[in-house]
Amino acid sequence: MIYGFAAAAGALSIVVSALEITQSLALIVAFTIILAILGVYLSKVKVYEDNQEELASRNNAVFAFIVNVSYKRRVFEVFLDAFLITLSYYAAYLLVLGPFESSGNWDLFIDTLPLLIVLKLFALLAAGVYRGLWRYTGLSDFITFTKGIVSGSVLSVVAVLLIYRFQNFSRAVFIVDGLILLFAIVGSRLTFRLIREVLPIAHINEGRRILIYGAGDGGEMVLRELRNNPSWNYRPIGFVDDDPLKKDKMINGLRVYDSNGALADLCEEKDIQEILVSSNKIPAETIRTLRTLCRESNIELKRAELRIEPMDFE
Repeated sequence: MIYGFAAAAGALSIVVSALEITQSLALIVAFTIILAILGVYLSKVKVYEDNQEELASRNNAVFAFIVNVSYKRRVFEVFLDAFLITLSYYAAYLLVLGPFESSGNWDLFIDTLPLLIVLKLFALLAAGVYRGLWRYTGLSDFITFTKGIVSGSVLSVVAVLLIYRFQNFSRAVFIVDGLILLFAIVGSRLTFRLIREVLPIAHINEGRRILIYGAGDGGEMVLRELRNNPSWNYRPIGFVDDDPLKKDKMINGLRVYDSNGALADLCEEKDIQEILVSSNKIPAETIRTLRTLCRESNIELKRAELRIEPMDFE
């Protein structure tokens, strides 16, 4: 990974040497943002045990600073979005009106940039963008991002109209700016999930080898929980399901196996140590068959499901 970023930085230095100063700065800032996002992700990687981390924090001022800053994620998000707003606005000007050197719009860009940053950050805050966790970014968050960006773009247009009467400004710039910013913010939030898939996970080949019985929504949720909690010491090997239409399909990189008649052979072939039942909708007869198979093959059988139970208040 380090060699890859070193090569990318070298290629970037060659590219920026042939570009105008404003374009060079934009590329350098974009590359820096990528490094910053990766750095924030790596700051969450557990390297030391708790007692070792505390000792390292006392003995190494730089390490203590990094650990402390990693908890200030919201501050990082605000600064990141400020950079993304700047880059999106710059890219919109570049795409619609051409290079600043030839169009003479640099003064307009500089004068309105601080206003747009403040208004769009306020709109993102009001829409609830800074309440979510990056690792769980989904469709509902995309809708939230869209609301925040549309609101910020509308506020920006209204502000420019009131202050500058929209003289010498292009409406297309604000439309393109909003679209670019939407892709930039969604991309930055999805980066964490992408990195989790791309980067190798520590001790991925360790842990108890398990099959998840049930290749539905419950099984997919169980898989996500296992991958989000490596300390549980489980290594999912695949899914098992009674539905023949799901056979040989893939769910988050794991294969779905058919349970009809060959489950014992599959467990022996894959050296399975445990089977997790992902749903309470599986018939009782199937559970009894699984229990018998696990007893004969010396495999643990557990139910992994979300339970909501009433509590007694005294």
